[in-house]
Amino acid sequence: MNKTLLKVFEVYVFVFAFLFASKPPNDADVWFHLNTGEYIVQHGIIPRTEFSSFTHFGAPFIAHGWLSGLIFYLLFKYFGLYALTFVTALAGAFAFWILFRHSRSHPFIAGFITLLGVWAAVLAIGVRPRVFTLLLATIFLVALRNYARSGEGKAVWWLAPLMTLWVNLHGGYLLGFALIGFTIMGIPLDAWAVGKRFRDYWPRMRTLVLVLLACGLFGLINPYGLTMYTFPLRVLSSPVFQEGVIDWLSPNFHLPQLRPLLVLIVCTVVVLAASPKRARPSELLLLAASVYSMLMTNRQMLLFVLVAVPLLSEHLHHLVSMTSFGARFDRPPAPAGSMRSKVIAVLLLLPLAVFGLRLRATVYGPVRQELLNVPVNAVQYMRENQVTGNTFTEPNVWGAFVSWSLRSNPVYIDGRDVYPPDFVQEYIRIIRGQIDWRQPFDRYGVQLALIRPGTVLARELTEAGWPKLYEDNMAVLFRNPAH
Repeated sequence: MNKTLLKVFEVYVFVFAFLFASKPPNDADVWFHLNTGEYIVQHGIIPRTEFSSFTHFGAPFIAHGWLSGLIFYLLFKYFGLYALTFVTALAGAFAFWILFRHSRSHPFIAGFITLLGVWAAVLAIGVRPRVFTLLLATIFLVALRNYARSGEGKAVWWLAPLMTLWVNLHGGYLLGFALIGFTIMGIPLDAWAVGKRFRDYWPRMRTLVLVLLACGLFGLINPYGLTMYTFPLRVLSSPVFQEGVIDWLSPNFHLPQLRPLLVLIVCTVVVLAASPKRARPSELLLLAASVYSMLMTNRQMLLFVLVAVPLLSEHLHHLVSMTSFGARFDRPPAPAGSMRSKVIAVLLLLPLAVFGLRLRATVYGPVRQELLNVPVNAVQYMRENQVTGNTFTEPNVWGAFVSWSLRSNPVYIDGRDVYPPDFVQEYIRIIRGQIDWRQPFDRYGVQLALIRPGTVLARELTEAGWPKLYEDNMAVLFRNPAH
């Protein structure tokens, strides 16, 4: 293949990665990040206390993704809601583009495996700060892998200032420390595997230890100091998050959406077993750790994908090279072809316009509550009819949308990790019908309830004489008859 057509293929990889990563802003977390960003702009300070609920107003609050919230709000303010979709999809596509460009395999193999990785990770990609963790984790992985193999280059020192950015963008920055730690542990394993002396690899380990310490110091450059380090650990150990939040549960491979991830797992295992070249012990160590973390929680499927994609690409290349067909993959690309090949390349790019139109009609279409997965119509009714008061929502993440859309309606809970575990557990028991809702509603002064129709709570509120103010196929709005 000549270089012109190869460039066209590279464009295809990036564009299709962008298409896969383009999702409507239907993750309810986006609304409390917008809330945080607006608060920062309006008050000129980063919030340290809870400001949007009536149940825990004034409680200590760590806005660990405050910088993401600020970015999201500024994008929304000046460019509209779908600017968030575009920027996060671009960040996701760029992360996988980095993997593709640094793959040690033929571009065809690397391109298709990269797109399989994007497909496998699509559930974890969206309009949320996690996309910044995806991008920064990719940069860390590539820089650490290159340094561990060669011991050369100053790029690894850039990880320290990048940690400052990561700490302020998303709580997933702990992953950066873990990646450095696993790289340090992997270096002596690689030395042992090839029969080399440990002291020959000690300078690399020493450098990475210093980089790890530098990252720890640079990470302290945040509004909350050391608290920013302890807060994610408290969330990770919370039984409420481990048992009640889908992101923290183990992946359910019965779901069709997770089949690409299952394909990636199987392909990685099979190809590594069949590859004529043995994987490095450090690579297997990181792969095993990523598999374990992925099986423990949905949130870590991104880590597994980032680790598996370059490993699968490289060893699939070795496997294909053993075949008679593989000789073609080892040939260097031919020089740019004639005008005819360039015209063909341009024609091959034209179908991308079709995908762009499809994207415009689906992801970037008119704002609908079915697209955003929040009760847009009910909230519009509340705004037009000036229905105000302390609002209980179910699911809890609807609270963030209500708080963002209606400043006159403080909410019971909104999906953030600011609420005490006992309070969250009580909320879960209320919506499951396991306890009587009357006592907590009276305790906190609930005036409105915006919940899904057909639920246990909706039936009980109806039986208790709470009048319905509004109802559609997504939400039903009740008013407390005592208010």
